[in-house]
Amino acid sequence: MTTTPFDAPDKLFLGFDLSTQQLKIIVTDENLAALKTYNVEFDSINSSVQKGVIAINDEISKGAIISPVYMWLDALDHVFEDMKKDGFPFNKVVGISGSCQQHGSVYWSRTAEKVLSELDAESSLSSQMRSAFTFKHAPNWQDHSTGKELEEFERVIGADALADISGSRAHYRFTGLQIRKLSTRFKPEKYNRTARISLVSSFVASVLLGRITSIEEADACGMNLYDIEKREFNEELLAIAAGVHPELDGVEQDGEIYRAGINELKRKLGPVKPITYESEGDIASYFVTRYGFNPDCKIYSFTGDNLATIISLPLAPNDALISLGTSTTVLIITKNYAPSSQYHLFKHPTMPDHYMGMICYCNGSLAREKVRDEVNEKFNVEDKKSWDKFNEILDKSTDFNNKLGIYFPLGEIVPNAAAQIKRSVLNSKNEIVDVELGDKNWQPEDDVSSIVESQTLSCRLRTGPMLSKSGDSSASSSASPQPEGDGTDLHKVYQDLVKKFGDLYTDGKKQTFESLTARPNRCYYVGGASNNGSIIRKMGSILAPVNGNYKVDIPNACALGGAYKASWSYECEAKKEWIGYDQYINRLFEVSDEMNSFEVKDKWLEYANGVGMLAKMESELKH
Repeated sequence: MTTTPFDAPDKLFLGFDLSTQQLKIIVTDENLAALKTYNVEFDSINSSVQKGVIAINDEISKGAIISPVYMWLDALDHVFEDMKKDGFPFNKVVGISGSCQQHGSVYWSRTAEKVLSELDAESSLSSQMRSAFTFKHAPNWQDHSTGKELEEFERVIGADALADISGSRAHYRFTGLQIRKLSTRFKPEKYNRTARISLVSSFVASVLLGRITSIEEADACGMNLYDIEKREFNEELLAIAAGVHPELDGVEQDGEIYRAGINELKRKLGPVKPITYESEGDIASYFVTRYGFNPDCKIYSFTGDNLATIISLPLAPNDALISLGTSTTVLIITKNYAPSSQYHLFKHPTMPDHYMGMICYCNGSLAREKVRDEVNEKFNVEDKKSWDKFNEILDKSTDFNNKLGIYFPLGEIVPNAAAQIKRSVLNSKNEIVDVELGDKNWQPEDDVSSIVESQTLSCRLRTGPMLSKSGDSSASSSASPQPEGDGTDLHKVYQDLVKKFGDLYTDGKKQTFESLTARPNRCYYVGGASNNGSIIRKMGSILAPVNGNYKVDIPNACALGGAYKASWSYECEAKKEWIGYDQYINRLFEVSDEMNSFEVKDKWLEYANGVGMLAKMESELKH
């Protein structure tokens, strides 16, 4: 008799990941074990897309990147059909959650609710839902067609003020800008006929429920519309998005048109669902009849892809997840709402009093590879792509030598700066002096340690303000946890820094004692360059987390995060009490057993000069 991985478990959970190029569904059991993954590439089922999207370059929408909404419906049926052919026991599924590409939006028609409630299991989703949408396509996160709207949002509100309110400055892809484009200059008549607006995450949840459901709070933070601290939509931002702003649209402040526009957009968006474990409801009868789902299967709120990533690992407050790919992304778990126009803050999807900070650097692996190539050329390394010489040099650079470079072969996001390379040394008078590659103070091999150091110190400078007040880290109850028995006089460290360099600013904000002396609890390294032990050891020694460095592999992280969210929610509902998510995951996910920890020499104090140098060097970059 043939056995399957689904035979033993009584209860199964599904985690969805609707990304740019595919829909993936992962199956887990009650112990969070991943049993099987199913997926479909969008290009294989829709000939109109390339890598899941359509690029538009007409006069109005130059730079638009969109995805067909019907394609996502077809993908849902396609994957479920594959699972059905595989003999998957749908009747064992008790909970579903998942993640979707962030910022994208779906526009429902006035007949959508009726269409969703009357789905016929004998027909496909897409064939029945042609009348359910006013716009047949959804903007993708790669969209760059909202330059006019970006300028308008920041001209009226200001980049820093917008970040203070919504967690981020204006970005092309953010939902509020996309809505303004539709409401004011791209088919406003269709916007007016729109009954509801979903994020991609709440769209998928709505289809599974058979009714339009609320936007989830953590994902709502990626809209440039939601006031994160007040936990409600900001009326001035709504006025901009709706095209009824006094300064931009010539509408009387608090007049009839102004109020009507804001209230109408509020109605279209619907309420935001606070962070909760409570289910949205039972799965729609369409899926029960067509595929054999248990009618009691619960649908839990879906969230954004980056947000799902952080719940795929046992991340505690003050932990940092560092993704080292072509670009570098740093995700921080924090209790401290310390917004900046240079990074993003979102509500945490399973810990209501916490946030996820996200820093996105454009120059990651590409910049390091350029340094590697120059070193290999100098030393006549036969394999031009080999990292051996780079790593040999890096491993010998045990201490900071008062040399630091900034390497931006591409224009950088954080800090916002043009493409450039800047090399500097700190002389005996504590003066920062610029130098050129090839002179007596700087050879190509100096770039090896310098590029890793500067990239890491940038993370250290920018995570500090987020970490500094996260007082309940598992590492310590203090605002700035230190290794046990460290004995470092932090005030002296801070005073020495200020004496050498003066007040330090990062992205226009003054660094404080707390931000400059904060350390992460744990650091987790993922992505391609995390396989280079020399690089992550150097990074670990500079960041010096209190409770260790870990190299991790998290394939299918977004889908896993969704499945974990479903199982956590299900257990909370069963016990009728809130179970701390970090406690729930840690109970099933022993860090010491599941992760590859690695030892480093703590160089946190030795890199204090580097912190000061980088802050000052960044202040002089070309923009």
